[in-house]
Amino acid sequence: MDVGNIYLIIATGLLVFSVFKSKEKTKKALIVAGKSALTVVPVLVVVFLLMGLISAFLSKELISQVLGDKSGLPGILISEVLGSIALIVPAAVFPFTGMLHEKGASYPIIFAFIMTAILIGISTIPAEIKFFGAKFTIVRNILTFVFIFALSILFGMLIA
Repeated sequence: MDVGNIYLIIATGLLVFSVFKSKEKTKKALIVAGKSALTVVPVLVVVFLLMGLISAFLSKELISQVLGDKSGLPGILISEVLGSIALIVPAAVFPFTGMLHEKGASYPIIFAFIMTAILIGISTIPAEIKFFGAKFTIVRNILTFVFIFALSILFGMLIA
């Protein structure tokens, strides 16, 4: 039995328990979950379309050359920049980077992309500035970018 089926069994059991505990709260929770799913599904569709386009138009050799083991520090920087500007939800970042890995991207570069996609968001900078101020936002994003770069190098040394 794979992990997905185990999660499905556990979730079903918890849902049944929740219904017995409180039908009203369960209904409200399912409505909230449905709304969340409706916001994630379109993003997943776009990511899967992007994965198909990359597979169709970018060769394994090109991806391996730009994002592979031999791309070095420039490859990590490219990955970080792409991750920073990617409008991708965490649920979609793993299938996308899995596809990049199959096409030849190295683990340190995948690490950099995942971390920047999740921790740095160019599109969310205006909201972050509104809530925390410009100085905090700029310093946090620059430090995050630098630390991810250093961690990617360390990650590459550890798994080599």
